[in-house]
Amino acid sequence: MTLDDAIDELYGVELDTFVAERARLVKKLKDDGAKDDAAQLAKLRKPTVFAWTLNQLARRERRDVDLLLDAGHRLREAQAGMLRDGGDRVEFERAREIERDALRRLERAAARLLGGSSSSVLPQVSSTLRTAAISEEGRQLLATGRFTVPLESDGFDSLAGLAPAARGKSPARKSAAEKQREAKAALRRAAERLRKLEDLARQAEQHAEKLERESAKARRDAEKAREAVDEAREAL
Repeated sequence: MTLDDAIDELYGVELDTFVAERARLVKKLKDDGAKDDAAQLAKLRKPTVFAWTLNQLARRERRDVDLLLDAGHRLREAQAGMLRDGGDRVEFERAREIERDALRRLERAAARLLGGSSSSVLPQVSSTLRTAAISEEGRQLLATGRFTVPLESDGFDSLAGLAPAARGKSPARKSAAEKQREAKAALRRAAERLRKLEDLARQAEQHAEKLERESAKARRDAEKAREAVDEAREAL
């Protein structure tokens, strides 16, 4: 088993068995002599309910996920054509319709997976599916089913890099200093985005742990109530 195989298997398990399966796969990698891979796998955090739902969709609803990814690619291509020379509006609308149909089916599948908790998580799932279809990061995550946090859209994902250059003018060459400044600015933005995503992941993980504790307490209370009922019946 490779590390990639182990990660793929781990993200496909039921949420309440994640920790146990992670321990099992870590042990298997260690037994195979892949100690470094085992250490990396052991660092993977338990997904939130939101992330687990998306990862399950990627595995259980493969046809609609592929349709959504294909529609997202066609939408970008159609938009690029319209920005350059007017493009084909019919192709754009056809891709948009395929995207809407695939999203509706995936949302229904997500609602079935979530059951009673769908009201709070489903909007986040729907939003991330839309963003994932047209962003490079999202397409990779959705294709592999390895989500850990929601994707944030700035509203320009589908248009990034598609604007045509002005005609009759040659783009000015940037100096090395300008390129260096732009690179540093991009690095700062990436670091800030990473920090925000890490904060969001920690908050979601803490919320999930709280819900798990409350669920465990409710199960214990229910068990005590059943025991009290049994004792009352015996007394009667």
